[in-house]
Amino acid sequence: MDNYKLKIRIGSHEFEAEGPVSVVQAQFEAFKELIASRQFDNASITPIDPAQYTTETNINAVEPALTLDKITRIDERIVSLTARPETIEDAALVILLGQRTFRSNDSVTGSEVIDGLRQSGLAVSRVDWRLEKLASQGLIIKIGSNRASRYRLTNQGVNKAQAVARALISLVP
Repeated sequence: MDNYKLKIRIGSHEFEAEGPVSVVQAQFEAFKELIASRQFDNASITPIDPAQYTTETNINAVEPALTLDKITRIDERIVSLTARPETIEDAALVILLGQRTFRSNDSVTGSEVIDGLRQSGLAVSRVDWRLEKLASQGLIIKIGSNRASRYRLTNQGVNKAQAVARALISLVP
């Protein structure tokens, strides 16, 4: 699998991606559409008064932190699962979400993921190729190379991880 790296700045906007050519190109196309569709003018941006937020918005913003504790366990730097998802890839996504939610860790090492999987009772000898599979699907971003690799959820990955977590939570009494 060829690895492609693209780093570009357009005005005040920056884009950086690394991975398979098709994934990087798709992410770059989405980036171009995003900045083309928005005509940002700092003078026209006005802050939103927090009093205008609805109760529903506040509940949705807090929901993942409140519900993930039913299916996860935190032991220092390791986030593990107390419920078993269907696949190891799904488990890795929920572990990455747990790292992000409970430890404010958006850049997770492969050893943190594999240790979390092992403490969850999943026998895995290597996790890097499973994480590469998730990266090729656009669910995570790989930063670095070899043993210095770190992994981060994309927005699509966060949505998928939350869906898997909700399914697991519904199974827990």
